[in-house]
Amino acid sequence: MIAWMLYALLVSTALSIAALVAEHAGRVRGGVTRWAWVAALFGSLVLPTALAFGSLTIPDIIGATRSPTPIVLRDVTSIPTPVVLLDVDGALPLARTVDVDTLAQATWAAMSGFMVSLMAAASLWLRRRKRGWREARLCGERVLVASDAGPAVVGVVRSRIVVPAWLLQVGKDRQRCAIAHERSHLSARDPQVVALALAVVACMPWNPWLWWQFHRLRRAIEIDCDARVLRDGHDPVVYCETLLHVGRQRSRATPILPAMSASASFLERRIRQILRRPGRWARVSAATLGCVASAMAVVAAQVTPPGNALDRYTGFYEISPISLVTVEREGNGLTIGITGQVSVPHPFHVVPTGDARFAVEGKEGTTVRFVDDAQGRPVRFVATQDGRDVIDRPRVDTARATRIRAALAARIEAQKPFPGSEKALQLLLSDTRSSAGMSAELARVRSENRAFRERFLADLGPVQSYAFTGVTKFGSDSYRVIRQHDTETVLLVLDEDGTLASALQYTGTRNW
Repeated sequence: MIAWMLYALLVSTALSIAALVAEHAGRVRGGVTRWAWVAALFGSLVLPTALAFGSLTIPDIIGATRSPTPIVLRDVTSIPTPVVLLDVDGALPLARTVDVDTLAQATWAAMSGFMVSLMAAASLWLRRRKRGWREARLCGERVLVASDAGPAVVGVVRSRIVVPAWLLQVGKDRQRCAIAHERSHLSARDPQVVALALAVVACMPWNPWLWWQFHRLRRAIEIDCDARVLRDGHDPVVYCETLLHVGRQRSRATPILPAMSASASFLERRIRQILRRPGRWARVSAATLGCVASAMAVVAAQVTPPGNALDRYTGFYEISPISLVTVEREGNGLTIGITGQVSVPHPFHVVPTGDARFAVEGKEGTTVRFVDDAQGRPVRFVATQDGRDVIDRPRVDTARATRIRAALAARIEAQKPFPGSEKALQLLLSDTRSSAGMSAELARVRSENRAFRERFLADLGPVQSYAFTGVTKFGSDSYRVIRQHDTETVLLVLDEDGTLASALQYTGTRNW
């Protein structure tokens, strides 16, 4: 959690820089600037969450596979996570990390709840104040008149213009400018934009960059509003005088709502922007700044989110064209599921015991380890039983894993034996010592168990007949073999080249 929060701050930093540059580009051209900050706010909330935990499912348009291909968003990023973020969780003991994460989550929830409470209290306070305001008509607009509030726009669902009583005593030109400003806020739905932005901040109140983005958005909204008023034909000099007059009055601020008054420094900046004329190279400057802003936004989207130290092992490892190892995170370890293997019918849980090594819960003597490449990325899955490697398979991507699952599903649906399956069965039944046509691993296992197998088969008696009975849920060919004294079931799996990869023979009580 702590590492992800630092990563979110990093993304917010890049998006804040992008929005700041985009705002300057908009000002150079005299264009709209608020949308850059709206995008930065929503991006700072959505982007780190989506990249860290989200995925997309791409439909198979050409019908190459039976199921859509999922794409994990973190896998499409290209800028490595800063080492400091990777070390945050790993540097702490597991139990302590859990405590820190729990504390961070509780603090986050408390801050968000406090903000929501403040917003609700502000809404109630505003509603109470509105009871003392009277309605009037000013410059053709229905307004609310307050003794010490405005000019501003109040309300999110039903927005209204509120003006101070002293505005009724000034000249008509200044009244028209003030009303035009607030009417422009209404037409642009600025109260709703501010409310949504504040809701985004409430979702991540611990992020200082969101507060700064919200502050810049409030200012951008006012500057955009000034530009719209001037485009409607109002005299710039009269409008600037109105801003100065309103600034000197400094009516009581109305919480979180667009208002005409502002601090002296920001008011000076607004007037400079109003009186400013585009330079000779305005278009070139705006285009250059726009490219820089876009580049920073791309950087924010390409930083790889930090993951739990165990997340690096999650993925897929191929055993055969129909058999797959799937490694997933669960609790304090990993869950490993193997499809297409009758010997491993259920997923099992492993817990870390050392560097890239894991113990299998409930199976003493069975361990799992991962082999890294030169870049430190896990590329092979190795399972060891009683000191001997029983599985050593390479890592594959999601697309390959999807094809393996589809191939297994297709075999089960078709219920047709492997090519050469019956020939392999005949060889298996006719000679208990031969390893011809078998994989090296199967030949080794059969050699180690030969004495036991020969004694047991002698008790069953010779083969009288056999029949193919279908494909099991593990993708194995199943045969029913009738012997003189009993009936056995034989399960076979063949590789693509016809090599017998695995064979399991059993009766109702024994198997080998």
